[in-house]
Amino acid sequence: MNRIVKLFDYIFILRPTLFFPVWTVFAAGYFAFHKFSGAGQNGTTQALDDAALSLLGVLTLLMGSGYILNQLCDVETDRRNNKLFLIANGHVSSRAAWTEMIVLGAFTLGAGFLYGVEIGALLAAIFLLTGVFYNVAPFAWKGRPWLGLLANALGALLIFTAGWWSLQVDWRLPVQHAIPYILAVAAVYLYTTLLDLDGDAEAQKMTFGVRYGLRTTTIAGCGLELGALAAAWWLKDFVIFYPALIAAPFFLWAAIKPCLAKVSRAIKLPILFLALAICFKAWQYFFLLAFVFYLSRWYYRKRFGLTYPSLTAK
Repeated sequence: MNRIVKLFDYIFILRPTLFFPVWTVFAAGYFAFHKFSGAGQNGTTQALDDAALSLLGVLTLLMGSGYILNQLCDVETDRRNNKLFLIANGHVSSRAAWTEMIVLGAFTLGAGFLYGVEIGALLAAIFLLTGVFYNVAPFAWKGRPWLGLLANALGALLIFTAGWWSLQVDWRLPVQHAIPYILAVAAVYLYTTLLDLDGDAEAQKMTFGVRYGLRTTTIAGCGLELGALAAAWWLKDFVIFYPALIAAPFFLWAAIKPCLAKVSRAIKLPILFLALAICFKAWQYFFLLAFVFYLSRWYYRKRFGLTYPSLTAK
């Protein structure tokens, strides 16, 4: 049994729980096309079509390749922060991780151009931004406060656009309707930089949280969350408006009384609320989320004796 569980190491270095926001923002772009584009179905569609699902599968593996690259570039920091230890602690060798990353990246980038030049270029931009520029020296935007924020915000824009473009290539409307998602993702990103302050500071990784501290970062993140709420109302995008409305008090409370428990709760709940909003549009999504969540719980408990992932604030 232990040997079988260890084989899952090569799946979980892809960090499948991080696929939740990717899938959710992609689906939001898909449903936004149907509501806000003249060629759509006025918001009545209830599931992703086959072309969108296949593109989402390619995007998922592409992002997984980027998450492996992140861990390969962050071995020392991950070891200090006692997290993401599959590569950092040698459970998966660097050679195996590099091989998996390159194979997945090459396959998905090649497959992307089968959907057309625009889609292929979009996927290449996603990998360059969230993989290479974010992680690899001399860029390493993850260690620069404003560039790290920019990478996450633009990543949300590009993933939302991929969902829209799975139906029709458009150069204006996706950017406009991605605004609340960009702001929401940016807000969550700022709060995530607070969870690893000590390890990042020790590794001289100048994240937004390290540079500006707990109070300023929580206020900035709260401002972005409220901006997402206002933009969703302005655009009449109720897929994100109601989740942002429910999440807003948690960001406000974290900004008023800053502490890591409140920050952790504010990070997890918006992702959950937005994912549930997508479930109302496509009920099948709930079962995918539940499957990945409970498979991850089983794996981390059997492999490392950990309770992860968890919705509780820690």
